[in-house]
Amino acid sequence: MKKHTLLSDLAVFLLIIFLFIVPPFFAAAISSARPLFSVWSFPWYQLILSFLSGLLLLFYYEKSGRLSLNVFPVLFTFGMLFTVSLFCRFLSEITGSYAADIEVAKPGSSTQWIFCLLNFLCAAFYEEVLYRFYFIDELFLLITRKRNWRGSLLLCEAAGLLCFAFAHIYLGWISVLNAALAHVFLRLCFKKFGKLWPCVLSHFIYNVISLILL
Repeated sequence: MKKHTLLSDLAVFLLIIFLFIVPPFFAAAISSARPLFSVWSFPWYQLILSFLSGLLLLFYYEKSGRLSLNVFPVLFTFGMLFTVSLFCRFLSEITGSYAADIEVAKPGSSTQWIFCLLNFLCAAFYEEVLYRFYFIDELFLLITRKRNWRGSLLLCEAAGLLCFAFAHIYLGWISVLNAALAHVFLRLCFKKFGKLWPCVLSHFIYNVISLILL
């Protein structure tokens, strides 16, 4: 990750927290006025978040000199995400801890399908940039700027996992567990291969397949 001044890094980090981390925790209150996933309209909000995430990549992401179109990370990570989803579904069946009662509407026209896919693509992009790349690595750089103390990396990894997992609390506790396990595999994919596109693509495919199989 590119280094900047402490003041600029801290200002951007706090701004990102208020723009990305905080809003999902109010999703339940927002959905009471308009049910989530009930209408597939043009995803203006997701596009704005994707644009801001693109700026994060521009200023903080160090590109690898290696060009690779290896699809194995995508297939493997998607397989892990789908396995986690099946496990959480099985767990919900045997414990009776079902997801929140949110009715997800399938797109009813080609235009709605385009909006839906664009929504999923934008969401996968900015969530991967934020939770798998920026938040954890930037938090680690901020708290270890003076000294790398024991447990700092573990603390940052745990903070990233908890933020992503509990951002799905409006979907119920099973979804929180699902998101937590999914984060582990997506983060491992990013750290192992050093690229974000396999995470984004596997995340996007998982969302689309999940909608089709609902």
